[in-house]
Amino acid sequence: MKLPERLKKVFGIPDVKPPGSSPMSGEQVRNARTPIKHHSAADVAHYYNEWTERYLQGFGEVFQGARPDSTEELLNYIMSSARIENGQRILDAGCGVCGPAIWFAEHFDVRIDAITISEVQVAEATKRIQEKGLQDRITVRQGDFHRLSEYYPPDTFDRVLFLETLCHAEDYRPVLTEARTVLKPYGFLYIKDYYCVDYRAWPEMRAQQQPDLEELNRLYCLVMPDLPSIVDVISELGFDLVCMRHPTYTYSPAIWENFMRKSNQFWLPKMDPVRVIKTMEFLAMREPFAR
Repeated sequence: MKLPERLKKVFGIPDVKPPGSSPMSGEQVRNARTPIKHHSAADVAHYYNEWTERYLQGFGEVFQGARPDSTEELLNYIMSSARIENGQRILDAGCGVCGPAIWFAEHFDVRIDAITISEVQVAEATKRIQEKGLQDRITVRQGDFHRLSEYYPPDTFDRVLFLETLCHAEDYRPVLTEARTVLKPYGFLYIKDYYCVDYRAWPEMRAQQQPDLEELNRLYCLVMPDLPSIVDVISELGFDLVCMRHPTYTYSPAIWENFMRKSNQFWLPKMDPVRVIKTMEFLAMREPFAR
């Protein structure tokens, strides 16, 4: 039985509009080369200020939808994929309540700067960092990842991480340009996020995909990019693309389903969800001449 039908039986189909969202029409498959007009950074801030408590109830402290059952397995996987090592300085761009940052700081001798656009998340993250006694290892601040160079000097970080956060961005190019600026030469950009399944060769499938994407974007203040355009942007900005792949852990829908229950926010696509969106991870090195 397909996931939507199972969810309909278990949960029902409430239609609750989240704060900060707005109806969308027209093209839902995003070209990562150009800005979007569906929402702003302020809308994302409002969304997470209103919904962080529900995220905590549904996901715990690690807000990751594409994941295995085990949080420990997920964070070990990200650590390995991003090549995190002792002695590094790391930026977590779109840090949530610093669940991953706290785990990395507990397991490695690293210094982590964490940034989120949500003041509620800054308060929640600060509380958790203090409870763990990690104030000397993690610094969290409120800010917009479209303007990273306003907060951090050039050539500062060994790693910049975007963990299911870029899909909220107004404009990928300035976000990744800023990430490149604050990365050290030969530093690594790591992205784990969703993208739209590419149906340009099957127009009838793309037509079926559109309503499901529209609902997903409306519910969660997103606009998913297509894969070719995000690869182009990464490459055009002076990154050497080292690795691009689907995560190799076994995906489990259990945590995502728990979040939908706790938030009373249900994405029930007519297509199989994996035919609408998929997860991809990128590891890219900043070339030394890129600026």
